[in-house]
Amino acid sequence: MRALHPLTIAALLLGGSHAHAADVRESTLTLHVHRKGLFSRGADYAIVAPVATALVDVDHRNVDIVVRTGGVSFSDPEVSERVRRDVEEALRGPRVLDVASYPEMHFTAAEITEAAPGQYRAAGTLELHGVAQQLVFDFDGTPEHYHGRAVVHASDFGIPPLTFAGGLVRIKDDIVIEFDLFGPSDESTAQASDHHPQ
Repeated sequence: MRALHPLTIAALLLGGSHAHAADVRESTLTLHVHRKGLFSRGADYAIVAPVATALVDVDHRNVDIVVRTGGVSFSDPEVSERVRRDVEEALRGPRVLDVASYPEMHFTAAEITEAAPGQYRAAGTLELHGVAQQLVFDFDGTPEHYHGRAVVHASDFGIPPLTFAGGLVRIKDDIVIEFDLFGPSDESTAQASDHHPQ
């Protein structure tokens, strides 16, 4: 295994680690689940989870993102507390994420292509709900902030359709996954350089 200099690790390890300088922002993954049904109005739910660890190395074509499924939370402020609680419990429960059995969502990729300067496509494997599926997602940005997006189908991971309000509201099979990965700022990297001279 190739040894990495501490500064390289600091530049590649994005979010979720308090070992970085305090100005490192929290990286997140957002699941957009779409509603359908008589009272859904075509809207969707935004479910946010903190990224535990993330490595994005476009030079060496390597991506590794880990999300703790138990950290999912409902981010729609217009939804009642009762609905929020019901949706979060359903997501964490055995029918969906099953956080007790599968505490992590894990994406790895060893193939990255650059479509344009700062725009990339990664092909790899997403492990979710105990099932591994091939996944391709597009992302852009720099090591200070990468933003990516992909569409998955819940049924591909053994997750059945969900219903709420006595079946009047149903969740569509397609789920949009977005992530925002934040790295150390230039100032933080400079501070790290002072503490780890070449």
